[in-house]
Amino acid sequence: MKLPELLFGVATSDHQAEAYNADFPDFRDEWEKKQGQTLRGKATDFWNRYPEDIGLARDLGCKIFRFSISWSRVEPRSGEFDVSALDHYRKVIQAVREAGMLPLVTLHHFTWPVHIEQRGGMTAKDFPHWYVNYAKAVVEVIGDQVPYWVTFNEPNLLVYGYVKPWWQPRYLVPPGALSGETLSDQLDRAALLIRNIFLAHRLVRQTIQSKNPLAKVGANPFVLGLPGPLQFAIDLLATRTRSGKAFGRRNRKMAEQPILALTAVDLIISRFTPTRERAISVAFSHPYAEGFERLVLRKDSGFAKMGDLAGRIIGYVRGSIAVRTIAKFAPSSHPRPFSNHREGLLSLQAGAIDGFVADDVAILQTGLSSDLVIGSDILRRSRYAVGMAKGNPDLLSLVNAAVEGMESPPVAGKSHGAILERILRRGYLRVGVTCDPDEVMSHETTAKEVELAKEVGRRIFGRDGCVEFRKVELDQRISLLTSWSKILEPILKTMSVVGTVLNSNWWHLGMAGKLPEFLCPKQCVGLQDYVGLDYYWGVDSFELGRMHQLIDASMSHFDGAPVDPPGLSRVLNRFHRWFPKLEIMIIENGCIESADNFTRAEYLLAHVREVTRARATGIPVRAYIYWSITSNREWGLPFGPASDFGLFHIDLDNDSELKRVMTPSAQLYKKIIREEGRAQRRSSGVQEFQEL
Repeated sequence: MKLPELLFGVATSDHQAEAYNADFPDFRDEWEKKQGQTLRGKATDFWNRYPEDIGLARDLGCKIFRFSISWSRVEPRSGEFDVSALDHYRKVIQAVREAGMLPLVTLHHFTWPVHIEQRGGMTAKDFPHWYVNYAKAVVEVIGDQVPYWVTFNEPNLLVYGYVKPWWQPRYLVPPGALSGETLSDQLDRAALLIRNIFLAHRLVRQTIQSKNPLAKVGANPFVLGLPGPLQFAIDLLATRTRSGKAFGRRNRKMAEQPILALTAVDLIISRFTPTRERAISVAFSHPYAEGFERLVLRKDSGFAKMGDLAGRIIGYVRGSIAVRTIAKFAPSSHPRPFSNHREGLLSLQAGAIDGFVADDVAILQTGLSSDLVIGSDILRRSRYAVGMAKGNPDLLSLVNAAVEGMESPPVAGKSHGAILERILRRGYLRVGVTCDPDEVMSHETTAKEVELAKEVGRRIFGRDGCVEFRKVELDQRISLLTSWSKILEPILKTMSVVGTVLNSNWWHLGMAGKLPEFLCPKQCVGLQDYVGLDYYWGVDSFELGRMHQLIDASMSHFDGAPVDPPGLSRVLNRFHRWFPKLEIMIIENGCIESADNFTRAEYLLAHVREVTRARATGIPVRAYIYWSITSNREWGLPFGPASDFGLFHIDLDNDSELKRVMTPSAQLYKKIIREEGRAQRRSSGVQEFQEL
């Protein structure tokens, strides 16, 4: 049977490409602010420059163009729909069609309005109805013009807004856990989310096809290229998870790792400032206080600020982030580490160093001699948080509740995770601090830290006197919380993923009628008109040692991502067996500038070859859509080569004009599309394409 033409295309999304608009903030905007992530700002200004990007796609030879609609723009307030926003998206559709391409519209691309979250978010009972009301407004305006729809982008990743894998510093997507919420509560919400996604998809598909019966509706789960037997085992376990209790039990190890919590202390409360690097090793609470880094000088030194100390010796305490401050403000100076603040200040007083950088809390706590003075400039504002071992979600949630002053009953006498149970059996909480808690506190922050530790103890045991304080040095903080991490982390990651429902192909299992009904109701089974998927990374059977890298790549750490083009073929074959009558749409495939010794161009060529080979064997791959048409803001990540998937490069941080620059991979894609089109017309299959 001759397959229809392969549709080559490109993609973009609203939050990653449209500029931030304070009148229409989505919940992702609010969440990223709280997370301290890179905000989108103008992004690529796709809202205004969509004709330009559509023209770039047309010139590449694309036949399908994917973009998403901002729910927050369409429904800025509950039940109020913005006519001008809907008219804008109708114009985008017209531009795509006039460029000779088919539009593929995504209705939910990891974002939703603030008012939805305020009413309970995606796990609320009424969410499917809220979602379909939004979809009705969109479909009424553009429904007759759109042949392909995605209801939920990468629905299987949305569960990671409710459950945080223990190795992740932050939740992958919104909304994140509520303070005081136990891991059991989070897993219950994840199960509700899966069910709501299926129910909402069903309602929206009905809405779309009532307007245009020929429209094809599906979703695009994020799929990893796992070895076949391993993926089979993971999926099989999902099909045999028959109750919410079993769902919670089998997914718990994704967030909790009791062995990692076998540390000398349970918590460290010692002016611990979360940084991106520290968060790789340690879990942090919400901030409880703020401090300011300042420069200490001798009064008779003649120096006044950091810029005066070029080429001079500046002290700091080993283990603190002051060394970064020194490198930033006095890059030609000579940093010298000290074991503690007292040693550093005495050295400054003796003239062995020319300046000393520390936070004001520590300086005041240590005390200044009369011949030293604190500079007036604030070098850095630091936010302090409680540190603990990774894989400790219930304790983290309890600490967050204490930080925010939320009411919560004592833990004692209730069922909790293994780590809290271990602390309860021990009979006391072990807390590392940098001060002596029996001494009179010279600064309110140190007093607050001791009181916070006591409050956490009260919340665990229901009484006072259950905290054991241990004095620690700043450079001990991370090592005291990471006893087992370096040795066991790669192994534990793999063990955490294998055997959890969250990492199964639960979207397609549901569509195939293989999931239990509490996750996918019977009325939702089979309601997709194509098999959608996103494929980026994989490992083969001989690379199981790289599984931890594959897991990291699925959580947006792309630098060490393992590339396995044949993994795409394995995925295509598996889904064709499951759904032999449906066409397959590769909704996303793409690469950062380079990964696993593949340049973006090499990656592109290798994966399109797998697609043409699959089609040659009769697998009905209908579309290959590259992510993405341009550089974009990749979900709060710092912009750079490790987060840039664009065929057309935009210097998002430095170019105010946001100029689109064609890359070698775009030139190759244009050639691939041209040559593959010729090959299809000559019906000579893969052989013609292999010559590229």
